[in-house]
Amino acid sequence: MSPFGPFDTLAEWAHKLYLDGFGERAIAASREGLAFCEAVGDERTARYLQFICGVALHQLGRAGEASEEAGHLLRRLGTGAEPVWRAKALALLAESRVDLGMTALAMDHLAEGKLIVSAQPIRTYDHLSATMSVALALNALALFEPADELMVQMLALTFPPARVRLNVAQEAAVLQVAWASMLEVAGRAGEAWPHYTEALARTARMRRLAAEADYPEMLARAEAVEAFVLQRTGDTGLARARLRPAVEAFRLREELAETQIARIALATLASDAGQRAEAADLLAAVQRVSSATQLDVWGLTALSVRARHAVQHDGRSEAADALELLAQVSLTRLWEDRESRFEALQDRVRQRELAEQQERLGRASLVDPMTGLGNRRRLQQVLERPDQRFSAVLLDVDRFRAVNEEHGRDAGDAVLRRVADLVQRTVGANDVVVRYGADEFVVLVPGGHGAQQTAERLLEVVRKEPWLEISLGLRVTVSAGLAGPASAAVALAAADRAVLDAKRSGRDRLVAG
Repeated sequence: MSPFGPFDTLAEWAHKLYLDGFGERAIAASREGLAFCEAVGDERTARYLQFICGVALHQLGRAGEASEEAGHLLRRLGTGAEPVWRAKALALLAESRVDLGMTALAMDHLAEGKLIVSAQPIRTYDHLSATMSVALALNALALFEPADELMVQMLALTFPPARVRLNVAQEAAVLQVAWASMLEVAGRAGEAWPHYTEALARTARMRRLAAEADYPEMLARAEAVEAFVLQRTGDTGLARARLRPAVEAFRLREELAETQIARIALATLASDAGQRAEAADLLAAVQRVSSATQLDVWGLTALSVRARHAVQHDGRSEAADALELLAQVSLTRLWEDRESRFEALQDRVRQRELAEQQERLGRASLVDPMTGLGNRRRLQQVLERPDQRFSAVLLDVDRFRAVNEEHGRDAGDAVLRRVADLVQRTVGANDVVVRYGADEFVVLVPGGHGAQQTAERLLEVVRKEPWLEISLGLRVTVSAGLAGPASAAVALAAADRAVLDAKRSGRDRLVAG
């Protein structure tokens, strides 16, 4: 099944607005599209739009609204959603709560999200998107090491189109620059150098992909970041040549990290040219925007540059020394806090891994190994709930012995797995599904609501399945018995009698007991 809904163009447009830094327009497009998709029942596109709305709100510094949107998305997904979608929603929730100062909660969300995206290699767009979301949330907490591990995995992918790989390269480059800047301003310039070097490699990749994707603005953003790095590493001539044309090719929108990076670089150029008022205005703009976040890397970098400019023009002074010390102490504290957060994240991930391992062991004892459905032990758990009422649907594959004899046991096993998959995809999220016998399956519907419709749909989907894909001449139907609502044991016994009646009266039919 495609991960995209029939109206995915709406989500593509909103996402492009977000990537281009038009946050307000992305929010408006997302909300308009969301109302339409909910009206026509396109749930897949609706969840993409809800997520885009949330990340655009966060990009604009509206953390409270972004947190609410993440909560709406989690409720939309429910308990049966793909794990990577849960990881995306948790990452958005974590990133928003960082900005709201709710760091402990953010760490809990991130531990779960990171565990989900790291569980297997990235092979789908949704998994890639979830991994990026988790990486950005880790970056928001200045947890650069685990964030960059995820970035490296994404940079190695070849299946996404050029624009998607460009987005990965852009975020990966900005991460390295933030990492290097934090180290440099905290007085650890020697440790910053390798990250500036890696940032140059990533901006080169970004420029190449921008050309491949025919995306001139992203090319300009890459050159602005590159100019900042060149300036910090001493190549001021090349930085000057790159910076001016770059900032003329894209509008410095507040939502973009590249805007703050370019402003700091422009301020240095202005200061070198004696234009102190212009430099001060640029740095003040960075500090004003960056103060909306808990981890103010760019604002503190701007503060450090202000101190450097003061020394450059007026010599050492108490005021310049105080500015420089404030920036250094603040980022040193952030760095030290970052290390404790890293340890806390590792502890939370380990705790979740242990809990999931225990849960997997428990689940394994309740799962039929051939079909992946519940087994008799799982059924017994439900039968031990005499106070809960269920309707029972019992399915029996018609003439299954003949399938094995005429098409072979491998084909017979394939039929059972296919029927199990059809059942699992047809029933409700809260229904209990088990393999009851060799070719029998039971669906227990809590409360019994909609059980008859479920049973009828099951007969129909089995009847319409292209069984010839398994073996030429193969045709498969099922007989079904329905009973309840009653206790699980009573409903199951009655459904067992009803399915025998269905077989006696011609098979491929439903009988209610």
